[in-house]
Amino acid sequence: MTDQNPKPNTQLRLAEEVALLLKLPQHLCKQRGMCCRVATFRGSLSHEQIGAMAADPSHPLYMHARDFHSIFLPYPDEAAVRAIADGFVERVRKQTADNGGDPDNISYFHCKYVQEDGRCGVHEDRPTGCRAYPFPHESTVYHPGCGFEQRGVENWNRISEILVTLGLTPKLTPADNNIKES
Repeated sequence: MTDQNPKPNTQLRLAEEVALLLKLPQHLCKQRGMCCRVATFRGSLSHEQIGAMAADPSHPLYMHARDFHSIFLPYPDEAAVRAIADGFVERVRKQTADNGGDPDNISYFHCKYVQEDGRCGVHEDRPTGCRAYPFPHESTVYHPGCGFEQRGVENWNRISEILVTLGLTPKLTPADNNIKES
């Protein structure tokens, strides 16, 4: 049975556990560079929408949008992305449709620093978002074969349990968090 009112020391322990679960071990990365070659931002936001968020310091996602917008460039169309990562495109399209979005209106991006061999050209100076990626969350879409996928899903399941124990919702939507979407 889940304790719906955990004691403060239990709350602190659970918060510390969440902090550890959010950081996936880097040794799981297969260093293929796929997450840098094909990415999305919050599912399907366009380069222009991300740019607007990045230009508005009052936006709750300002820092994330600013970092992403500064290093990721849009692909011209889905066909170009399918040639590189068809399985990822299918996963993103499915999740978008499952969440009530339009799978024909998804923007895909690539990092301007990823090298031909998949390594990062600015690894030592990469942005914070790149250092922390991937984030265990129900909406994270992993590339097929990603070394982080299994642990990320396991960690998110545990984080969800902890959030419920603390009386919080694991559903992080703009409405739940008072976030304005552009």
